[in-house]
Amino acid sequence: MSKSLRHILLAGALIAFALPTAVLADDFKLGMVIKSTTNPYYNATLAGAKIAAQETGGEVDNYGPTESSAKAQVDIINSLADRRVTAIAVAPSDPDAVVPAMQRAAKLGAKVVTFDADASGGRSFFVNQATSDSIGRFGAQLLIRELGPDPKGEVAVVSAQPTAANQNLWIEAFKDEVAKYPGLKVVDTVYGYDNEQKAFDATVALTTKHPNLAGIFAPTCPGLPAVARALESVDKGHGKIKLSGNCVPSITSKYMLDGTIGGFYLWDPSKLGYVTYYAAKALVDGKITGKPGDSFVIDKGKWPGTYTIGQDGQIITGKPVEFTKDNYKDFTF
Repeated sequence: MSKSLRHILLAGALIAFALPTAVLADDFKLGMVIKSTTNPYYNATLAGAKIAAQETGGEVDNYGPTESSAKAQVDIINSLADRRVTAIAVAPSDPDAVVPAMQRAAKLGAKVVTFDADASGGRSFFVNQATSDSIGRFGAQLLIRELGPDPKGEVAVVSAQPTAANQNLWIEAFKDEVAKYPGLKVVDTVYGYDNEQKAFDATVALTTKHPNLAGIFAPTCPGLPAVARALESVDKGHGKIKLSGNCVPSITSKYMLDGTIGGFYLWDPSKLGYVTYYAAKALVDGKITGKPGDSFVIDKGKWPGTYTIGQDGQIITGKPVEFTKDNYKDFTF
C-alpha cells in the first residue's frame, strides 16, 4: 500500500470517527413503560406505536406491571436502561417516584420522554393526548348535560389513584367547571387504583356514604365500566345516578347503550402511541432536542402533520371525542 493511500484511508477513518453516530432505523427500539398491562387502553397506544414502527423501521413494545405500581415501573425503567434500549416512553403511575430511574436511564444514553401522564422531571418532553384542562372540563360538561338545565345535587369522583398526575389535573379542571353551577357540590373523591374490582367496591361504598348522590365523574379506565357495573348492582344505574367519564369503547359501550353511562369520551390512544414513537425517534435522530418550539414533521403515514413542543414542554396530539350510539362502532380500541 502506498504512503499516500494510507494517509487517505487514515483521514477517512478519523472523519468517520468524529461524525456523530446516527441510529439506523432497524436499531431504534422504544420501550413504553405503562401503568398496567391489564389495561386495554395501553394495547391501543401500542398498536399506534407499532404502525409508526412499520412506517419508519425499528421496534416497540409495552413493559409494565399487571397492577399499577410505581416501584414496579422504577424496576422496569432501570432494566431497560441496563439493556441500553434506545428510547424510553413512560406513563408514570407516580409523577415523582419514577424520576430518579428516568434520570439514570438518560445518563446511560437512553432518550426519555413521557406520554399519557407526565412526570415531575427526568424527561425531555411530554406527549399528551389533549390538554388536561380540556379533558377535565369535557367530562364535567357531559355530566352537567345529563343532570339537566338546572343541575343540582351532590357529585363525586372515582379516579385511578391519588398519585396519578394526569387524572389529578383532569379532576381540578372538572371541579372548576362544576363550580360554575351553584346547585352542584363535589362531596368526595375515591380511588380504584386502576383495578376493576377496587373501582367497583369504591363505588358501592360511595353510594352508601352519600345516599343522595346525583352524579359521578369517573376519569379512569378500566374504572369507568366498573363504576357503571357497581351502580347497576345497587339499583342506582340506568340514569338514577348520572355518570360520565373516559375509557375505551370496547369495554364501556354496553353501559352507554343501557343508559347507565350518560356520556363518555376519550381521544385516539392509537394516535397518541403513534406520535410518541415518532417524537422519541426524532429526539434520538437529533431532529429535535426537547426544547420548547422544537418541531418535527411526519410527511406521510397514518397521521401526517407538524408536531411542536409547546412552552409547557408538551406535544398535544388531539382533543376529547365523545362516543355515542351513532359513532362508537367506528372505533376499534
